[in-house]
Amino acid sequence: MRFLQVEPTTRCNFTCGFCAGRHMDQTDLEFDAFASALDRLPEIEHIELQGEGEPLMHPAFFEMAHHARGRGIEVSTITNGSLFSRERIERLLDADLTSVLVSIESPDPTEFAAIRGGRLDKVIEGIAALVGARNARGLARPAVGFAVTVLKSTEARFPDILALYRRLGLDGGIVVQTLNCMALYARGYSNAMQAETYAGLGRAVVERRLLRQAARAGIERRGEPTLFWTALFAKAARPKAGCPWLRHGLYLDRHGRVTTCPHVKDADRHALGRLEENGLEAIISARRQIQWALEAGDIPTPCQGCAIAAAVARPVEARETPE
Repeated sequence: MRFLQVEPTTRCNFTCGFCAGRHMDQTDLEFDAFASALDRLPEIEHIELQGEGEPLMHPAFFEMAHHARGRGIEVSTITNGSLFSRERIERLLDADLTSVLVSIESPDPTEFAAIRGGRLDKVIEGIAALVGARNARGLARPAVGFAVTVLKSTEARFPDILALYRRLGLDGGIVVQTLNCMALYARGYSNAMQAETYAGLGRAVVERRLLRQAARAGIERRGEPTLFWTALFAKAARPKAGCPWLRHGLYLDRHGRVTTCPHVKDADRHALGRLEENGLEAIISARRQIQWALEAGDIPTPCQGCAIAAAVARPVEARETPE
């Protein structure tokens, strides 16, 4: 078990219409639950400290990061970029994160505000301050980049996002995703947001096309193999690799419940358990049953609607031995 994504909070100061967190209870993960999870997961190498909310709103975000780094665990995060005060920037640098990705859909201030409910100028100012402070200290970390959620109406803006990336002197790469169409995401979409989705295999086609644009523009992630998403999904490129989450990762939500991945939002029904109550062995056993069902071509209920699951489902004879 190498990868763990942790949801510090579902609270957020933005109002993105595609965010599932807006329809969840607004809760913070207790620090003790976080520390206890790490005690029970001694093989974790990398934590993505980010869930449905804005992670920097958690009062113990930096304590979590320091606690994990003190155990030799790499830590990265994705943020909306609105809270980069001078104090938080210094604390981010002190925390020695691997990467900080900032969410963006459009480089147009009016469009950005309509989608996110925040101010683009403040985000850009904060990113510039973070990169400037890091460089002034002579630090190589964190790598700073963008996490882009692509809407149909904003896809054409992608070259402008690449230009903004270069103008800010970023080096953490660009992660691209289209809107998630799984039921527990889509149920919160307005009719207008539903019209922004790409159906079926179209999602992967768009994501690959935009990533090729980024590559042609010479945008690469510094230290790419060490970044959470790159490292987690690297093994998925192998033949018969299966779902990278079901083979190498877990998700810890703000209530301390463990699920197979960040796409499983109904933890009341589909949690694998709690580490302190059920133990790691039982949780891994439950995950393995889901993995085997999926790789036998039977997509389990928690995975319904997931593009990765649809691609992975295949005959049982193609199944590899799990870790």
